[in-house]
Amino acid sequence: MPDLSRAVDIGVDIGGTFTDIVCRRAGEPMRILKIPTTRGDPSEAVLDAITHLAGDLGVAATDIARFLHGTTIATNAVLERKGARIGLIASEGFRDVLEIGYQLRQDLHRIMLEPVTPVFLAPGAQRKEVREQVSAQGEIVVPLDEEAVRRAAAELVADGVEAIAVCYLFAFLHPAHEQRTRELIEAAHPGIAVSLSSEVDPTFREYERTVVTAFDAYMKPIVGRYLERLEGGLRAARVTAPLQIMQSRGGLAGTSVARRRPVRLFLSGPAAGVIGGAIVGRSSGYPDLITIDVGGTSSDIALVEGGEPVIRGQGSIAGFPVRVPMVDVNAIGAGGGSIAWLDAAGGLRVGPHSAGSDPGPACYGRGGG
Repeated sequence: MPDLSRAVDIGVDIGGTFTDIVCRRAGEPMRILKIPTTRGDPSEAVLDAITHLAGDLGVAATDIARFLHGTTIATNAVLERKGARIGLIASEGFRDVLEIGYQLRQDLHRIMLEPVTPVFLAPGAQRKEVREQVSAQGEIVVPLDEEAVRRAAAELVADGVEAIAVCYLFAFLHPAHEQRTRELIEAAHPGIAVSLSSEVDPTFREYERTVVTAFDAYMKPIVGRYLERLEGGLRAARVTAPLQIMQSRGGLAGTSVARRRPVRLFLSGPAAGVIGGAIVGRSSGYPDLITIDVGGTSSDIALVEGGEPVIRGQGSIAGFPVRVPMVDVNAIGAGGGSIAWLDAAGGLRVGPHSAGSDPGPACYGRGGG
């Protein structure tokens, strides 16, 4: 147990260039520490911060009473297409919802067409369908074909998937078929993560529900491994405070919740910045303001009205709709470490690529050349 007279709260935010640590102890000025992010394994930078806290700020691991963490691990997994290999099991006749999408298109007059749906999550061979049907009134019309579920799961696992998204028609009205599907998968393949649409996004609109469920499965193994390494490192460093993770809508969650629903971690770090900005604005008598969070990779801009951040019911990640409540943050791909380059026509462009922490921004003498 931390000594309450010396108890400190620690806030950690991992960016592409720097990992920032805020240390707060009652009756003392707030202290800030900035160290380079370890790009290979971001959790290493967090653990390095514990050592720095003891050496530079005199904070012992046993003094830490709260450990709060904002992370871009979920967002970066999507932006860099480095999530897990997943499979999708859908109702018979609906396996291609993820690829078909909807009629709305951003660029109707582009000559060179590119996919506007996140097919990369589960290409055709990784999408299976099983016979089952629930009516629009939530009544079972066709019972779940359990043998088809076992066969689909076995084929997906043999194909090397780490997680499976399950999205049945009208499952949000009657989730029994999806729940039974998870039981069958876990019984036969206990190491495979499963995401159910009836839990991730229990509402209508098939495409949006399929997308957000697939994203949840896509990030589950990545987020799970990251949190496992981080928690293990914190235990080894003798930090007894529970790890709490910032969610996309601004609230905090325990690691068990973050593992179970990683899709809620989109914009975790930027959301924390907006919450902090709103608190500063209220305390200064400015309830209406615009927050700007300039990092090494991007500049994140958000609106605060009446002292509260604007929350939207659906966000967008890499141009794809993600129906998850999140702080309304607009990210511009131009930060302190953005790389200047010439396009094919010889025009000067800046970003969205960043020098990150390795080699790092030129102004820190680490840009090379």
